Amino acid sequence: MPGHTRRAELALLASGVVLSLAVAEAAVRLLAPVREGGGYAPVRTDTRERRPLNARGYRDLERTLAKPEGVRRAVCLGDSFTWGVGVLFDDTWPQRLERLLARERGERWEAVNLGEPGLNTVQEASKLAGEGLAYQPDVVVLGYVLNDSEDGNAAETRRAEEWVEEREQSRAAPPPLLDRSALVRLVRGRVRATIENRRRIAGFRSMYAESYPGWKAGREALRAIGGLCREAGVPLVVAVFPLFGNPLDGRYPFAELHAKVALVAGEGGAKVVDLLPQYRDLDWRTLVVDGPNDEHPNEVAYRIASQAIARAVDGVVPRSAAAVPGRP
Repeated sequence: MPGHTRRAELALLASGVVLSLAVAEAAVRLLAPVREGGGYAPVRTDTRERRPLNARGYRDLERTLAKPEGVRRAVCLGDSFTWGVGVLFDDTWPQRLERLLARERGERWEAVNLGEPGLNTVQEASKLAGEGLAYQPDVVVLGYVLNDSEDGNAAETRRAEEWVEEREQSRAAPPPLLDRSALVRLVRGRVRATIENRRRIAGFRSMYAESYPGWKAGREALRAIGGLCREAGVPLVVAVFPLFGNPLDGRYPFAELHAKVALVAGEGGAKVVDLLPQYRDLDWRTLVVDGPNDEHPNEVAYRIASQAIARAVDGVVPRSAAAVPGRP
């Protein structure tokens, strides 16, 4: 009898576990969202996110090197955040900045966009020296993203490691029968996301260690950009974007990195705009192109950023005597 009772108890326990898993599977299937993410940007932009391309290969209108008479200019430097990956041309922050300054200051403005995906601060400094100042800017605006300190060689190594990891994950996929389970997919996805997020945070923090080659070069490049602007008599604004795939409240993990960048840029003479407070407590998924699939800023994020940048520019560029606000 004791053995029979033991088997009955085990059978009851197993039945309870199976029933619990079945209920959990049903709940996941019923409650799972149809689509993850909440970006407002036109996700299916086709190739419009690459247009217009001017004769110099920038995502901008045609601009003459000689500044037209009566026009004020902002030369905009940066990476894919400045280029505007995933959004339409008119929604990028340089274009929004151009319109805001013209409307609010009553002046004619051009925002010359020299941003390119993948640039780091060293390359941006070289671009300013070799080309940017030739546009005779009234202000230089640098859109800074935290991966701008990544060393070029390290970036290539990281991409190779990510490729190998993706292959290994595909080989380690669960058996087809288990993969049909919404519960298994949910748990597996959450575990991977947690591991990836911890690795991501550690990776970005390591890129701002005092001994990290990319940050050492990035510090010098920020100071060089400031020096070039001082020599040319042009004010510099540095706008530091947050990494949107993170909570934007007190849990944001990179606030101290923003402070590091702001300190160095400020020492170089820049007016620094930390954009993190502008997005405080907003849901990051409403600020990106396509949820976790594409964490580039969408037009909502760019509108917020351009307003803060415009205020900074207005504070460092004196208004022309004939300017009439609201009448560009």
